Amino acid sequence: MIQISERVYLIGSGKDGSELSHPKDCNVFLLDGGTEAVLIDAGSGLAHETLVANIAATGIPLERVKRVLLTHIHGDHAAGAYDFYAGYGMEIAVSAEAAPWLEQGDMEKTSLTAAQRAGVYPQDFRYPACPASRRLSEGDVLTVGDISLQVLDTPGHSRGHISFVLNEGGVCSLFSGDALFAGGKIYIQNSWDCSIQDYAATIAKLHALRADRLYPGHGACLLARAHEHSARAQACFERLDIPPNL
Repeated sequence: MIQISERVYLIGSGKDGSELSHPKDCNVFLLDGGTEAVLIDAGSGLAHETLVANIAATGIPLERVKRVLLTHIHGDHAAGAYDFYAGYGMEIAVSAEAAPWLEQGDMEKTSLTAAQRAGVYPQDFRYPACPASRRLSEGDVLTVGDISLQVLDTPGHSRGHISFVLNEGGVCSLFSGDALFAGGKIYIQNSWDCSIQDYAATIAKLHALRADRLYPGHGACLLARAHEHSARAQACFERLDIPPNL
């Protein structure tokens, strides 16, 4: 467990991050709202007990963690959602578009079948179907204790991808999932739902936030001047180029 900032803990991170948990895990964040806390993304579901132990290490009681907010439903971000739902009664919030794929454990729509063919996941990996407690759309506001998160639609890396924005004390923090990374990197892959045109529009939207802090789905977090990194990706798209890939 790593406390990154006043409100934010990193409780999961795999081979493309801090190696806090299973190598297949994305960055999994615990956001402390005082009387309530939420997880942003759920990891792969592999070695799930490590994430639970890392939550305990924060000192925040597990019963205060009421919800899991999913940026998107690729396996490294969301296949662990069922364990939090079934084991601890957490509500699972996901974009309205992606909710049916989560609820059906759809191996095609979640790109798991393609990822298995590519050797990214073992052949016996399965995506547990998980009920979606809430379907999220652009402009929705989620209250977490004494803070609020705004939902942004941010497709490009995948369909049904959303990001979360926290504005507090004059500081704008962006939980970007796989939409934007440190260094102005993005994450394009050969999957059915990855779109360069959608990605360009998403980066323009995110850059317009002029975020101070960036909490991405993989790699390093940024605690200042995050907008300078989004500017790099934006500049690439503006000259009809592609930003560097993660």
